[in-house]
Amino acid sequence: MINDALTLEIFEALMAQDTINPPGNEKRGALCLKEIFDREGIPCEVQDLGDNRANFIASFGEGDKILEYSGHLDVVPCVGDWQHTAIGTTEEGDLIYGRGACDMKGGVAAMCSAAISMFRDKTPLNGQIRLTFVADEEDANLGMHAFLDSHKAATYTILGEPTDLHVAIAHRGVGRYYIDLLGHACHAALRSTEETAVAKAARAVMAIEDLNKQLESMTHDVLPSPSIVVTMVQGYEKDNVVPGKVRLLVDFRVLPGMTEPQTRKLVQDALDAHGIVGYELTKHFFMPGGEVVQAHPFVSACVEQAEKLNERKEAPRAFGASCEQCFLVEAGSATVIIGPGSLDQAHTVDEFVEKAQLLRAAKLYREIAMDVLK
Repeated sequence: MINDALTLEIFEALMAQDTINPPGNEKRGALCLKEIFDREGIPCEVQDLGDNRANFIASFGEGDKILEYSGHLDVVPCVGDWQHTAIGTTEEGDLIYGRGACDMKGGVAAMCSAAISMFRDKTPLNGQIRLTFVADEEDANLGMHAFLDSHKAATYTILGEPTDLHVAIAHRGVGRYYIDLLGHACHAALRSTEETAVAKAARAVMAIEDLNKQLESMTHDVLPSPSIVVTMVQGYEKDNVVPGKVRLLVDFRVLPGMTEPQTRKLVQDALDAHGIVGYELTKHFFMPGGEVVQAHPFVSACVEQAEKLNERKEAPRAFGASCEQCFLVEAGSATVIIGPGSLDQAHTVDEFVEKAQLLRAAKLYREIAMDVLK
């Protein structure tokens, strides 16, 4: 049986660890979990990545089938004017505040509690339970890549990102590109006879806006259309200087199956269509989209258990942000996204999770395991 006190104990222990990325320091979180799992007698390891960064991995059971509980240990910085403790927890009514409460130390704690409950009860399972909590999800996915380079992919994976315990089966990927617009630099008092980088940047912004409208014609069963937006404009040199270069950063949300070369070409074609010349396009970051088909038996099992626990009808849906499902699916693991907390709270000031939902998450994770490994 799930022990609610244990769920909260693990959650509070993790929340007390400062794993803000950058710099990460996820080894603190990994060692915190190792102490708990060593106490329970569950085999586990800390996969050291250097610079105080690490993954936590635990497993038990036997058989070829592996059900993996997956998540990340790092959290984003605590910017803004917090009214509650950021590193740690503050409980008010049914809400528990703190950085990482929903994204996603709540999910990690619930997964640990579910696994420990099955280990304590000696629950008969046809397969293995594995827990994998990685470093650097909020930046460059260092931990996930290191884990997949050294471990066999699980048969099934639950990724504990915040979904309000709905079953999500797909997410859009993201491509970020720098566009450096080069133009005539001059004194601000002089009227330039050539196109300036600033004017060229203005046309490039409109080209990106036009591309965003064109992308609406690309559709998906559960995901929204691709989208692209300018997130940075940088070019200032001095008050009285027209700069010779303006840099844009664009954020391109892509559908599963869209590759980096295809994504780059869409941006390039948009700029070329507006007659923009004299620019440099540089990849800053790319993560593909991910999905598991709705008809997959694992999806059906997750939906069935979520309906029972939450007492509501479930339909597989999209996860609104990018996540590491894409890497797990690419490695061969059927991966769904289910976790406590709302994505609306992720990365916000005074982030919180509902206590009741956190406790229900542990029960849901256990029920899914007992179903798919029965």
